[in-house]
This record gives sequence, structure tokens and C-alpha cells, in this order.
Amino acid sequence: MKSSILLPLLVGTFAASFVVAQEGSDRGTKIEEVIVTAERRAESIQSVPVAVTAIDMGSIESKSIGNLLDVGRHVPNAVIINGTGPANSSRIYFRGIGEDDSRNPDPAVGTYLDGVFMGRTIGGLLDVADVAQIEVLRGPQGTMFGRNSNGGAIRVVTVSPQDENTLSITGGLGSDGREMIKAVGNLALSDDTAIRVAVLNKQRDAFTRVVPNGDLAGNARDVGVRDITVFRASLRHNFNEDWTGTLTIDDVNDKSEPTPASIISSSADASVATDLDHNVYTSEPASGVTCSSMTPGIFLSVGCFTGYRSDVSMSGASLKIEGTLGNYDFVSLTARRTLEDDAAMFVSYPFTQKTDQEQLSQELTISSNFDGAFNYVAGLYYWDEEVDYDSVFIFNHVSLTETESLAVFAQGSLAISDQLTLVGGMRYTDETRDFSGINNAFGFSNADSIDLKNETYTIKVEYQANENLFMYLSTSTGYKTPGFSADCFSPTSCFLPVDEEEVTSYELGIRSDLMNDRLRLNATVFYTEYDQMQVGATVPGLGFTRFNLNAATVQGLELEAIFKPTENLEIFGNLGTNDGEFSGLTQLQADTISVSGATCPGGIATIACGEAKKLKNAPEYQANIGFLWRADLAGGEISLGGDVAIEDESYSLVSNNPGSLIDHDPIVNARISYTPVEGNWNVALWGKNLTDEVYWKATTSPNVAYPTAPMTWGVDVRVDF
Repeated sequence: MKSSILLPLLVGTFAASFVVAQEGSDRGTKIEEVIVTAERRAESIQSVPVAVTAIDMGSIESKSIGNLLDVGRHVPNAVIINGTGPANSSRIYFRGIGEDDSRNPDPAVGTYLDGVFMGRTIGGLLDVADVAQIEVLRGPQGTMFGRNSNGGAIRVVTVSPQDENTLSITGGLGSDGREMIKAVGNLALSDDTAIRVAVLNKQRDAFTRVVPNGDLAGNARDVGVRDITVFRASLRHNFNEDWTGTLTIDDVNDKSEPTPASIISSSADASVATDLDHNVYTSEPASGVTCSSMTPGIFLSVGCFTGYRSDVSMSGASLKIEGTLGNYDFVSLTARRTLEDDAAMFVSYPFTQKTDQEQLSQELTISSNFDGAFNYVAGLYYWDEEVDYDSVFIFNHVSLTETESLAVFAQGSLAISDQLTLVGGMRYTDETRDFSGINNAFGFSNADSIDLKNETYTIKVEYQANENLFMYLSTSTGYKTPGFSADCFSPTSCFLPVDEEEVTSYELGIRSDLMNDRLRLNATVFYTEYDQMQVGATVPGLGFTRFNLNAATVQGLELEAIFKPTENLEIFGNLGTNDGEFSGLTQLQADTISVSGATCPGGIATIACGEAKKLKNAPEYQANIGFLWRADLAGGEISLGGDVAIEDESYSLVSNNPGSLIDHDPIVNARISYTPVEGNWNVALWGKNLTDEVYWKATTSPNVAYPTAPMTWGVDVRVDF
């Protein structure tokens, strides 16, 4: 089926279900309330003035969400894909705002694990080991959240220790040699103390193969294995009825290999691979290229380089103290995290990197619980990070980045009436960043410091028309800290600085529960102004470096719906539209964005041509429709679900080269499970990309792509004790 068929199907399915529900309304049941903490308070998702999608524990299981990669299709206007660097590096874009560089830049979309910001895009594709809920917030979150999340935030909330003794073990097998084992144990040590431990190991063989020719032909090998181990332990103690402390440690060891690069077509038909065997899952040299052992390793081409590897280790420890004193709730969150990676991959050229990162954060918040019309949340946030980075990209580059930030924030709400509420918030940040780097091949170096003072704000008007209809209008701002390029190829192009990136977003949102709470329909209209967009590009006269583009605007619509026409059937879907364009470009920026005119008519770089480019990783529409059906069968419950994800074409490079086109048919996923009423076990069969669509979501240099997994399937068995 093509996208032109499925878009009407998305609307038609809901319309048909509406008729079914009207004819058999007595069979329907209400949609459950969803509680989120998107504004630092526990509130119904239907009365929060933020574009937020929540995926709870049940949905994580029924939708076969294994890590954050699987989240993207359930969130409108979200592109979440693997980076082209280490296997667990992330490319996360919301509404055309994101970051795809796994080296020096800060993430544009913040990932938070139990409130702790993850400072790098490496390790950003968190695996689901023992997760209670995932909250995805779109738009700048510059007021309420720890770091500069100008594109949005993903908040992963794990299960806290419970007052019970339980043990759950899950094992799985599947395609491509997939093996998975997960164990989650909970022990109540006393009436006031409990501990919870989760361990996960996932392995899978490679589905891609590097096939060099020439005298390197004997080096052919499969590349892209997955090998991930996650450990997490939490200790909770209730000091009294009002105060609780939770100590958490976690450790991730990811030895998964990067996906190898493969040559693809440069024509508009991006579904045709053009390496020797026309198979994107094999990495072969281009026609006419012969691999040679005499070629220096740093200059080996696609299909000749076989040294793919990655070893990523992350660990963290956090202490959360929370409690109530009078009319106030207090939370203190202290956290330290470390990241080490050692990886080799192909990104235009063979590329190796080593990262040694440490971060320390401290957050203090206070929330009022007044009976009156006014309440507020206020806090302090401290951040300290050091990133020691060593890479070989043609030349050896070494850099050290040290960042220290202190922020104070507050947001208050004033109820004008029972229906109308005004909300205002501001965050003041004082941040310093010290950078030093050297090209060890020639001794080129650069050192600089940035002292940034920034204010971000939000203003919102909320209107609760009735208990089933909520509307809001908001303005919010966000920013991304200035930084430096990770490259130094000449004295004039050496670790060049990049300016601060700023975002201003306007939203109109409607949240509704209809048909006796059996239809939930939420809509958000947004308009975003983007100033000084940070990108990686080849700048004429400078080479590849970080660079600013003056301005861009993005506007669109987001729809999310859940419908329960009967007691046993739930239908869900989302639709996002995204219309972005550049503006105010200089001639140098137009030259850069068009590769000196190579992607412009007649080969001439004009400002009009540059401003006509589409934002990368921003398809004009995305949609997903799915269902979940449950019924009693054979002394138990059977659950059957599936979804179809579609999206318009997009580009993964800012230059919009034809060879960077991302275009594929719909992706189909499904899952069926059985749980006996009297038993303590569950068995599930799931499949992803069931039509075996051959596609890719990332490219680097034009015509070089990184394929996405073909059809995969697995069987999981869980036993509860």
C-alpha cells in the first residue's frame, strides 16, 4: 500500500469505528486517565498545556517497544533514528529541530532518565529494561527542564521499588540469532525500605556484510551485531510519612557494532542501491574501485573499510530526596554520570573516536500546594560537564570541553476563574564553556571560552471549557549553547566556534474526551521561529565544520487519537504535518547549503535556491494507525495488536542531495500474546517491518546510506514469581 492510500485509511478507520460505537455504545468502556509530570506536577495529560505523548508500561509491552527507536512512530512529528557513529548514538528530531552529530554538540532534544539529563547523543537510544512510562514533550522546554532542550524532551521514568516481593524473568529468541534475557526483582526489606534490581542482556547477529574486493577480499565479514547489557538497582527508604529517599545506580555496556555504509542511487528513486550487487545490506566498493592493502587505512573507501567496532560504557548514580513540608513539596536530585566510548566506523571516510565524558548535576525544586488561585514551581539547577574527545577523521584531533552552568527557574499559575488560568515562567542561566583542541598532525590548535547569560520564558493561557474539553495558547523559548567544531583541517578552519541557537514557539492546543470518555482526540497547531540554526556542513573556503544558518520557520499540525468502540477493541493513531523553510540566508550560507550550487538549478548557488531547501529529518507528514484487541480464549486472555507507520519523503542532509533522500513504503508491525487466567506466565510473538521493506533513515555523504533492519521477529516468554 502507498501513502496516498493509507492517509485516507487513517481517517476512514476512525470514522468507521465511530459508527460501530454509536450502534453499540453499551459495549464501550472508558479510556483510562493518564498521569504525567510534564510540568513538575502529577497531572492528567488532558489538562497539561504542553504537546506531550505518554506511553505507559502496558503500551510499551503491547507495542513491542524495546528502546527509544521504537518510540518515534508513536509520536507525531518525531524522527528518532540511529546515528551513523556508535551503534547507540541517537539522531532525534522533533518538528525539524534536532542534532545528528555524535561528537561535540549538545543534544537539541533532551533525554532524561528519571529526571537526569543525558549529556551526549551517544547512549541516547535507551533500552527499556524496567520502565514505567515514557513522556515525549515537543517544542522548547527551556523553562522547566534541566538543560537546553530547545527541540523537546524525552523523559524515561523507571519503576520505583515497591512494597512487595516479586521476581519476573523474560527470555526471548528470534530472527538473526536474537537472544534476550531480562530479570526484574523487587524485595521489601521492611515496611519502610525496598530494593529493586533489573538486568537485561540482548544479542543479535548482523544483517549486513562488508564485502571488499582486490587483495582485501579475504577481510569480508558480517558487521552490525548487537550486544547490550543493562544493570539497574534502586533502594528506596521512607524516612517518615512525608519524606522519601531513593538511591539508584545503573550501568550499560554496549558492544554493538555500527551499521556499515552502503552505496545507494543518486537518482530520485532512492529505493535502488547501486553497489555491485544492488543490495543495500552489503557494503561493497563502487564500480571501478579496487580495494588495496597499500591504501592508508584513513583513506579506504566504502566497501574496503572493514574495521567497524564500538564499545560504549555508561554508568550513573543518583540520590533523590523528596517530601512535603506544610503547603510545599520539595525535591532534591543529585546525579553523577560517566560515559566512555571507543568506536570505528565509516562516515565519508573511515572514522574513529574515543570519548571520555563526566557530568555532575544538582537540582532543587519547590512546588506550592495552596488552596487559593495562585501556585508555583521554582528551583535551582547546577550542571558541570567535562568531555575529553579524541578522533581520527583523516587527521588526529584531540579536544577538551568543560561546561559549567547555574540556572534559576520559576513558573506560576493564576486561576482567574474556574475555567481560565494564566501561566508564566522564566529561567535565567549563567553558563561558561572552555574549549581547547589540537590537530596533532600539523599542530594547528585553538582555545576559547564562552560566557553565556540567557533568559528563556513561557507564557500560557489555559481554558477548561468543561470536564472533557481543555484548550491552551502558549509562547515559549529555548536555546542551545554555543560550541565548537570537532574538526581542524587548516589554520583558518580549526575548531571554529558556532553561535548560540534560539527557538521561539507558538502553540494552540485542544484536548478532548468525547463519547462518554471513549474517544480521546487531541490536536496541537504550532509555529516555530528558529534563529542561528547549528548545522554541520562543508563551507566554501573552510571545509567541513560547524556552521550557523540565519533563520528558519516551521509550522504544522499534530493529531493524536485513541478510540474504544467496544470493550475489547482499542484503536489509536497520530498524524503530524511539518512545513519548514529557511529565511534570511547570506550568500555564503546559500553557497554552503547548496554545496557551492551543486544542488541548485544550473549549478548556480543563489539565496533563493538555499532558502528553498527542506529542513533535514523533517518529512512533511507522518502518520501511524494501529489497534489492540483483547478477548478471553482457552482459559486465558489473548491480545492481538499492530500498527502501520507512514511518512513523506525527507532528506538527511541539509543540502538536499538526491542521494540523501529518505523515502520508503509503510512499515508494518504486529504482536500477539497469551496469558492464562490461572497461570503466572505470558508468551508473545511479535514482528517488525513485516513487509520486509528495504530502506534507510540516515545518509552521510551523498549516495552513502546506513540501512535499517529488514523484517525481524521474536518470541518472548515471561514468568512471574
